[in-house]
Amino acid sequence: MHGMVVQAIQGQRNRYLPLQSQLTASHQLIDVVAAILQVYPFDCVYIADLNAIMRDAVVPDHRALIAHAMQAFPEITWWIDPGVSKASEALAWQALGVKLVLASEAQTSLADYQALQDTLTTPVLSLDYFADGFHGPAALDTSPKHWTQPTILMSLPQVGAQRGPNLPLIKQKLYQRPEHSFYAAGGVRHLEDIEALRQHGAQGVLIASALHHGGLNSQSLAAIAHKKTGN
Repeated sequence: MHGMVVQAIQGQRNRYLPLQSQLTASHQLIDVVAAILQVYPFDCVYIADLNAIMRDAVVPDHRALIAHAMQAFPEITWWIDPGVSKASEALAWQALGVKLVLASEAQTSLADYQALQDTLTTPVLSLDYFADGFHGPAALDTSPKHWTQPTILMSLPQVGAQRGPNLPLIKQKLYQRPEHSFYAAGGVRHLEDIEALRQHGAQGVLIASALHHGGLNSQSLAAIAHKKTGN
């Protein structure tokens, strides 16, 4: 946000402040990514471009900043949510070489969402749940035929709140489509939360807050990788 990495708090974007991390004192994207990679050699980074999502009039997006980071870390796959709802916006981002995240909260209609799906190369849908419920066209929440593989389940009330992940949401969505791959976002504090999500069927998880707060470290991440590979 405004050129800095910030700490997300329950989707209340007016409360977001510059990142306070145990990994680095910097708020610059390149420095934060470098610090995270010192903890574990991640191959994927998720970024929500909040200026783009909020349609900021002064700094409309961080496309140039993200492109610079991509050049610095070419081995990384970049999942970017810039709040796009139109094909023209989406194609400009896809041209960077990112994997575009389509946030349900940004979709003005099911027809526009379907047009984006038809236009883009393997986008990822994020189903966005705020304190007042699901944001986006209702059919995206209720109809599995519109979901991408994988789909992010974004629980904003859990984000940065240190209250644990939304396990019932994973259970509910897998009941709707048992074979689907879901990535959980929001609430992960430590290894036990990741294990609980795994047991509930999550195939992936977003863990930024746990990294910056020290709840996950090199040893715990290595343990997760060890269990995943079965070695």
